[in-house]
Amino acid sequence: MLNHISIELDVHSLTYSNQIVGNIAFVIDFHDYFPGQDWSDFVAIVLNWWVDNYRALLFAPLRETYSFQFMDGPIQIAAKKVTATDVELTFVEDSHPKTPMGIVSLEELKDALIKTSHQLLNAVDRNGWENEEIEQLRYGIKTL
Repeated sequence: MLNHISIELDVHSLTYSNQIVGNIAFVIDFHDYFPGQDWSDFVAIVLNWWVDNYRALLFAPLRETYSFQFMDGPIQIAAKKVTATDVELTFVEDSHPKTPMGIVSLEELKDALIKTSHQLLNAVDRNGWENEEIEQLRYGIKTL
């Protein structure tokens, strides 16, 4: 049975000073937050990394693993391709697997990345913020 995945971005937490910082987390089955509900990070940078790694994972052979890294802290989400359409996610801290998160569909992971990226881009447009990572994200999301 597949787990539900989303990526939650608290747009009210966003701040800008050359980089955009805010609360962002993976959410499994609507209530399990990784790394945590109030995790703050460089959202445009990590979303770009995640979009790139999703694209690589989509075309990767079975059993290949890609990391959805966070910029702040030695943590990441390891995504192992288990079927042509599904990945197994594990929360990793200090290079040690910590918490199995479940199996999610690549399609739902893509939808979560697109939705969260659009939330960020809408907030950026409302506030008139711009930087290189935002432009990369605009392009990267279009290629999914």
